[in-house]
Amino acid sequence: MVTWAISVATDAKYSSVDDLAFGATFGISRNGSGSEVMARYAASHYEWTKQPKFKVLGDINNLVQGVQHNLVDAFLWERTTMQRHYSANQVRYLGTVRPPWPAFSFGATEQFIRSNGQQLVQLVDQITQIAKAFVESNSKGLEFVCSRLGYTMDDARMWKDYVQFSNDGGVDEGRVKKVVGALARAGAIESCDVNDVVLRPSP
Repeated sequence: MVTWAISVATDAKYSSVDDLAFGATFGISRNGSGSEVMARYAASHYEWTKQPKFKVLGDINNLVQGVQHNLVDAFLWERTTMQRHYSANQVRYLGTVRPPWPAFSFGATEQFIRSNGQQLVQLVDQITQIAKAFVESNSKGLEFVCSRLGYTMDDARMWKDYVQFSNDGGVDEGRVKKVVGALARAGAIESCDVNDVVLRPSP
């Protein structure tokens, strides 16, 4: 799971997450992106009185400039990635949003799952083992993160402390039901039955 941070301009008048409940304009990378879904979820989770508005700005650099130039009130992005911008005093941290869903999941059409169940099980198992090895590798894994993402070692350690990986690649139908409900309440998807989105491949 990944933790998201709400960021605002350094001189913004907002002092808490609920200060954005007036229908604030959020910068997003693109329509339907995580930055939009998380803003919708935040509004639902914190029970804001008005729904947020959105303005497509593109990548993280454009989002930072968006709050700096008052094009938007705030934006959401992965917490550790934002640390360098906080340290440089480019934007200000306002609060954290932790969704009940994984950052990344495997998805496939029903037809593909039924036709390739064994291969999918093997693929998920291999990736699960790689993730386990990464978690257990300590400094070597952190050095890889730093080299690929440009994190400092301290930022990489912070990231590793809160990021969780599945131990078995399994599908928790209870969690899926919770996620579907949360996304539907946030207006990110239409309500649907858990059986419509969960299909286990056969080994």
